[in-house]
Parts: sequence; structure tokens; C-alpha cells
Amino acid sequence: MRKVLVLGLLLLLHFSNSECQFSHASKGVLDLRNIPEPDNFIVKLNGEWEFYWMKMLRPYDFESGSVVPDYYGKVPSYWTDYPDIKTHKFGYATYRLKVLVPEGKIPPLAIDLPTFDTSYDLYINGKYIGGNGITGRSAEESKPEYSRVFARIVPESDTLDIVVNVSNYFHRRGGFWLPARFGTFPIVQRRLANSWAFDWAVISLLAGFSILFLFFYFFSGRQTIMICFSILTMGLISRPMFTSNYQVNSFFNVSWDWIVKFEYLGLVMIIISLSWFARFLYPTRFSRITALIMTYIFSAVLFLVLIFPVTVFSYSIMLFYPAILLQMIYLIIRSYRGAFKGITTEIIYALAFTGLLAGGLYDIIISMGRSIGGGEYIISSFVVVFVFIQAILVLYKWVLASDEREKLKNELEFMNRNLENLIKDRTSELRRQNEEIELQNSRIALQNKQLTDTIQLRNRILSVIAHDLRSPVVNILYLLNLLKEKEFKEKYDEFASSSIDYAQRVINLLENMLVWGLGQEDKIKYSPAMHDLADIILTNLSIFKETADKKEITVNFTQVGNSIAWCDKDLLDIIIRNLLSNAVKYTPRNGRISIFLKDKKHNGEGIMLKISDNGEGISEEKQKLIFTSETIQSTPGTENEKGTGLGLKLCHELVLLNEGKMAVESKPGEGTSFIISLPAMEPGRS
Repeated sequence: MRKVLVLGLLLLLHFSNSECQFSHASKGVLDLRNIPEPDNFIVKLNGEWEFYWMKMLRPYDFESGSVVPDYYGKVPSYWTDYPDIKTHKFGYATYRLKVLVPEGKIPPLAIDLPTFDTSYDLYINGKYIGGNGITGRSAEESKPEYSRVFARIVPESDTLDIVVNVSNYFHRRGGFWLPARFGTFPIVQRRLANSWAFDWAVISLLAGFSILFLFFYFFSGRQTIMICFSILTMGLISRPMFTSNYQVNSFFNVSWDWIVKFEYLGLVMIIISLSWFARFLYPTRFSRITALIMTYIFSAVLFLVLIFPVTVFSYSIMLFYPAILLQMIYLIIRSYRGAFKGITTEIIYALAFTGLLAGGLYDIIISMGRSIGGGEYIISSFVVVFVFIQAILVLYKWVLASDEREKLKNELEFMNRNLENLIKDRTSELRRQNEEIELQNSRIALQNKQLTDTIQLRNRILSVIAHDLRSPVVNILYLLNLLKEKEFKEKYDEFASSSIDYAQRVINLLENMLVWGLGQEDKIKYSPAMHDLADIILTNLSIFKETADKKEITVNFTQVGNSIAWCDKDLLDIIIRNLLSNAVKYTPRNGRISIFLKDKKHNGEGIMLKISDNGEGISEEKQKLIFTSETIQSTPGTENEKGTGLGLKLCHELVLLNEGKMAVESKPGEGTSFIISLPAMEPGRS
């Protein structure tokens, strides 16, 4: 109901703008000096403009006053409609109009210029104001485009000299067919804004109704008429999207030829879906044959639109208008037959179809450059009313059908109640037994799956660990053998240091594997107490100092406030060793590692530990799966250091076991931070 009220308000604004036609231009002059409200007016620049065929005249060409127009052409209209001058659909021309505004202090003015076929440049008092595309004297020099031009004008005198250069080499017609609007800036701006708002209201409402009818199609016995009307409504959306204000440009940068193509494709959707809508609304042999013929013909037109240029397929518009009129006349005849019989729904349909026909005829006249009345397309307004009426009728039929179904359902329930009770008694035991069997089967299947997954995961982990253990053990043996040689005695310290590093990797691998294995069997020993995290960090830093020094990595440790936390010291050793190992592993040479420890008890967050590096970082996709992925995968370090891929997953599990939280922050190319929050005191104590 709210959408309907909003649309009604927009309709009122759309048709009740303070627009007047004070006078028409005569012999290239529009005199507004005696307009009733000079500070608050809007007019259409209709009438006789100076017309110069096959002449691209600029404002300075008129300074001499010797240029004589070839013709005083009616605006809006196509130049091919001028009877006293020989024009062609392809070519270029210049339009000129002098506007005389009231003398004295002139308020800011504005001009709202619609599209031309197919490009134009607008000049006012010698200044370039705007335009569409690129005008030229040939197809090669021209570029077509469709969009409105709205410009603010600050007049310096009481005379405005408007010059428009137009060229067309891409459409079956040339010139402009919609009226330009001129007036005081606030009024013209408000009218354009109302026009845009109305178009968006129509688009959103039609889209909503299209979804509504699609919903009814799927949930009302798949009545084909519903899907036909849904497609028809979607086709009707193409009118405000690809004409007038060209709202499609608010979303996409669509080329001119595809704007025209989509306009025609929308018409194809309208005609085919309308023919089938008529077929299912009034199912007769004539409507069936008509729907088939329309489908075949306009499927061919669809191919024509997609394959050929605008200069070719634009002539197919001569098929669209008769096809739409034929279908509307048929619908009106059939609906009036029912209306004369006093059928309420047919009376409503008759009025709706009559309004659509009137709006369609009006728009056809406008599209042919025969501006009457407001001079703009109005079919959208009639379409909205028609779609709203159709929605009411659908809901009405839905309610009637629901009432009928409910009545039949109650009767059927009454007839089957005794039979259902008997069946229920006899099948209850069988159902219970089946449920028990299914439950047992589900448990067995789940256990089998868990066992299979565990075996496969363990096999993968053992394979990875066996591969990763081989390298450091072989390297240790190799270094020890080298130390037996005399020539390598002086490298004792270097080889010993490397052996220690490799041994530490082996210990970490074995420790991670053992803890992970215990975790899979829920046998990890958890003995929490109050421990100083700073001491644990410093102890583990000494283990990795030599490895970090080899890569010339700077390690900074900062502590703010208390560092006592409730945790299991042995498990925290494993967590911190893994995080420090990863930080050294993925930090490039000459990089840096930052360790930040902060007391956040006042925020209820306990003790926070943050370990950061400036390494390669982790992608967003991997961050989402880093703690939860079932796949065990290791990534080599910056200098090809190896790992099992268990570390981070194990850290996360151990942090949760310590009743803490663990998170990751990372940007590829900038580095990674792992944040751990642990309780500052035993949970449950205040």
C-alpha cells in the first residue's frame, strides 16, 4: 500500500507540473517578454525554428546577420517531415532559435534538452553548453549517443541565441521528436527530477509486480498466464530504462546501438508475451493462432535486431505498432463482450485495456514526432495502472481459489478422519521400528565416515611429517660427517648452529604431531594456572634468536600493563613457539617481527598477545579457512623453509582449550598478525 501511495504522489507530480505554453516560436523567435510570472515559469520551445539543411553553422556564422534559413521547421518533429524542403534521413543540419526573455534582473534559467537522432551540439549565446555524441558531416566523423542534457544558464542580456548542430547517419530518421523545456532554473530542475523519480518508481513497481506474478506462477498451480504476465511486465520495464531519461546509464555505460537494441528487444518481449497473455486470458482458436504467428514473426525480428545495425532493424518498428494495436483491439473486444454481460472482472479489464490503447496511440504519435499535449511518453503511467489492476484481480482470484481449496480440504478431512485413525494405529509401530533402524543406520554411517576421514587425515599427516623429517635429519647427519673431516674443523660453530636449528625443527615437528594426535583422542593434558606470559615469550624468543639473526630479522617486544594470564604453560609454549616459528619462516631477510602484550582487563578482554610480521601476507580466501580447513597444507617460507601445515590449526585448538580466542589479520604483500586473547584470571572468579 505504501508503494501505491508513493506512486500516486509521483503521478500527481508528473502530470501537474507548473508548465505552461505561453506562446509558440514564430519565424525562429520565441517571445517571453510578457510571460505572466517571469521569476517562476517553464515553457516548451515548440514552434518554428530556423532550419539550415546540410549546413553545420556555428554561432559565429550568424554574427554577420546575412545567413538566411532554408526553412522554418516545426519543432519537435523529424526533418524528413518538412514538406517544402528536400531532406533525407541521413545528413546534418543546424537549428536556431532566439528567445526573448523579460527585461530587467533575470533569474538563473535552465534548459532541458531531450535526445536527438542521433547526435547534437548545443550552443547558447555563442557558448558550448553540451550535447550527445559527436556531430559530423559524414558517418565516419559522427558518433551517435542518447542522453538528456540539462544546463543552467545565467543570461547576460534579454536575448538568448540557441544554436543546435544535429547529424544523423545511423537511424531511419533525423532531428528531435520530443520538446525541449526552458524556464527558471528551480522549476526546470524540479520537473526533470520529478520525471526521473517517476521513471524509477515505475521501474521498481513493475519489477516488484513481475516478481509477484512469478511467485504466483510457482505457487498457484503453475498457471501459464502468470508467467506470461511476468515476462510482459519485465518487457514494459524497458520503456523507462531505454527511452526518455535512459535510466540504464545509471548502472552501466551502454553504447548507443545497444540502447536502441534493448529498446526493441523489450518491444519484442511485450508483443510475444502480450499475445500469449491474450491467448490464456481468452482461449480461442483465433488467439492461439495469433500468438503462434506473433511468436514466429517477432522471433525473426529478434534475430534481425541482434544481427543487423540500427539503420536496418529500426524499420521493423513498422511491424511493432500494428501488432500491438491488433492485440489491444482484440483484448478490448473480448473484454467488452464480458462487460456487457455484467461480469465485474471483464468490466475492469475493459477499462484497463481501453486506457492502454489510448496511452499506446498517444505514444505512437509522439514517437513519430507529432508532439501533442505534454509532448512526452505517457504509456508508463497507464501500464502501472494496468499492472496494479491485474495484481488486484490475481489476488482476488487467489483468495477465491484459496477459499475453495480450504472448503474442499475440510470436506476431505471429515470423510477420511476415521480411515486415517485406523491407518495411524496400524502404522505407528512400523514407523517406530523404521525410525529406530534409520537412526542406527545413520549412527553407523556417521561413525564409518568419521573413521574413514580420521584414517585418511592421519595417513596424509604421517606422509607429510615423514617427508619433512627426512630433510633436517639428513642435513644433521651430513653436517656431523663433515665435522669428522679436518678441513671443516674451523667451521665447527657454524655447523653446530645449523645442526641445532635442524634439530629444533625436528622437535617442533614431533611435538606438533604428538599434541595433535592426543587432541584427536581428546587426551591433551590441560593444567591451567596463573603464569607470566612475558616470561614464556622471552624464553621462546631465545630459541629462535639465532634463526632470526641469520635472516637479519629485527624482533621487537613491547609490554603494556600486567602480563599474568590463566593458562596451561606447556600448551602456551607450543602456541608461542609455533607462532614465532611461522613469523621467522615467512618474514623476508632484513624484515621485522613485532610482539605486543597488553592487559585489557578493563575491557573484559583479558590479556592480549599480538605477533606481527611484514612478510608476504595471507589472501582473504585462505584467512577464512586457516583454522577450520580439513586439508593439511604447508606453504614454504621465504627461504624455502619446510613445515607440516599443522601449526596454526593446532594453535587455534590449544587456544580454545585454554578458554581463549585467536584471530588473524593480514593483507597480501604487507604482512600478517595473529591475535590471542587469554583469561586474566580463573574463569568463574570475579
